[in-house]
Parts: sequence; C-alpha cells; structure tokens
Amino acid sequence: MRTVNSRPARVAAMLLVTLLAIPTASADKATTAARAFSEGQQAALEGDHERAAERYELANSIMPSKEALRSAVRARLQANQLARAATLADELLAQYASDEPSSKLANQVLADAKAKLGVVHIACSEPCSVSIGGRAVATTAKPRHALYLADGTHSVEAGFGGDRVATRSITTRVGEATELAFEAPPVPAVAPSDRDARHPDRGTQPVETPTRRGLPRYVPIAGAALTLVAGGVATWSSLDTQSAHDDYVANPTDAKFDDGRSKQLRTNILWGATAALGIGTALAAVWTDWSGKPRETQLGLAPGRTGTLLVMTRRF
Repeated sequence: MRTVNSRPARVAAMLLVTLLAIPTASADKATTAARAFSEGQQAALEGDHERAAERYELANSIMPSKEALRSAVRARLQANQLARAATLADELLAQYASDEPSSKLANQVLADAKAKLGVVHIACSEPCSVSIGGRAVATTAKPRHALYLADGTHSVEAGFGGDRVATRSITTRVGEATELAFEAPPVPAVAPSDRDARHPDRGTQPVETPTRRGLPRYVPIAGAALTLVAGGVATWSSLDTQSAHDDYVANPTDAKFDDGRSKQLRTNILWGATAALGIGTALAAVWTDWSGKPRETQLGLAPGRTGTLLVMTRRF
C-alpha cells in the first residue's frame, strides 16, 4: 500500500481550520495566503527549498500563522541558509513561545546559530524594515528586530517609509551579540517658494488662467440662428399644409387626404423642433458670459493639520 507523508497533510488541515474560522471580510486575504502556502509545499516537493521558504514567508506576511512560519524556518535550513532560518526562528519564538512545536524548533535552530553566527539586536525610534547589503531581510515594519549574521562587516539599512533610510556599518563575530540603534530621519519639509518667503501670510501662488464664467457668446447666437432657420422651414411647411388642405376641400380623394395628413405631421414636428431650439437658446443665454472677461485662478500649497494641502482659489 502506498504511504502518504502525514506532515503536509496535517499542516494543510490546520490551515483549513484556520481559514474556516476567519470572517468573510478576510476571505480573499486568507485565500491568497493559503495559495502561497500551497505553492511552498509544491516547491518543497520539487526540491526547491529556497523558493519554498519564500512562498511560506509570503503566506505568513499575508496571514500570520505558526504553521507558515515553522515551514519557512525548516525550508531555510534545508536550503543551507542558517542565518535566515535563525532570524525567522527568533520571530517564531517571540510570537508563539507558548506553542510547543514552535518553541522547540526555534530553540533548536537558535542554539545552532549562536554557535556559528553573531546576532544583531536592532532598535528603531519608530517601526522600520531592515535590509543587509541592499537585500531585504525584515520587511515587516517593527520597532525591534533580531538578525543573525555571519562573521564580517555588514551594511545595515533601516527603512522608515518613503525615502527615509538610515544606514550603519557593523562588524559581527561568532557568538557575540551586538546592539544597534537607529533614529528615524525627519520627514522632509516642503520648501517654501520665494514668494512665500517674502509674504509668509500667503500660502498660495497665483496662476492666471483665462477661464470664463459661463458659456461662450457664440453658443446662444448659434442657437438663435438655428431657431430662425427652423422657424422658417416650419412656416413654409405650414403654408404647404394649408395648400394641401384647400386642395382636398376642393376635390376630396383618399390620396389627397393621406398627403395632407403627412404634411400636417411634418409641420407639427418642425414647430416642435423650433420650440425646443428656442427654449435651449434662451437657457444658454442665461448661462452665457457676455462680458468675456477672464477670471484668475490661484493654485498653491498650504500647510494643513495632516500635511500639505493643494489649495485652489478663484477671483472674479
């Protein structure tokens, strides 16, 4: 009989139980995490342990779980990446110390790492992410991190969002613990313009744009012209209809009756169109800027309670 490895099956079952317990609003997030975990399992079966670790870490970043984090630790070990495995094990122990399988695995990995690597305890003045030599090793922003590194000098970068990055160089030695503190760089301030420097009470810079208050004058003029044309055509149609009526009265036939009704319908449509054009022209005249004078629009930056605001004002 064919045997089945029970460990992936148990992990998948535990993830399924976790997924069923998640509210509906988080279903998409949980589904994405479960997909990443499944891809990690597939990569592990194919022997690609580094990719497996990456997918497990992705699953844990989307939806944190001790199963995903434990799997990431094991995959890093199988990929011979003890430093990364120890860094993840430290996080596993910090978050799931009360879980026996998690604490047992984490302590085993950390015991091995302390005999072969150095540890750097990083403290940031505000939550930060950490990179070593330009490679991200702690993407989750936290005020404290513990990184295990091989002997040597390393460039440590702490990211505080945006372009705010602090860099320090540190030398690590086997079995030694080093403390490293980062102060978050200040948030860049928006430099005031020359006009603001001369007039500190003004927060905007005027930019004149030739905008109008309403419709251009040619709109109602064109509407009036179209109304006159439509009225002229409707008048001609009325006279033609009257002529057809007189002709039918003088000599009634079915053909002349049908012709008269057709012309009457045409006349009604033409007068209706004329009335619509007249009303539209009158409304356009109300909303037309007959003066043609431009107004000044001011655009600029002004300080707000939550940051810099874009301000637009108009002067008529």
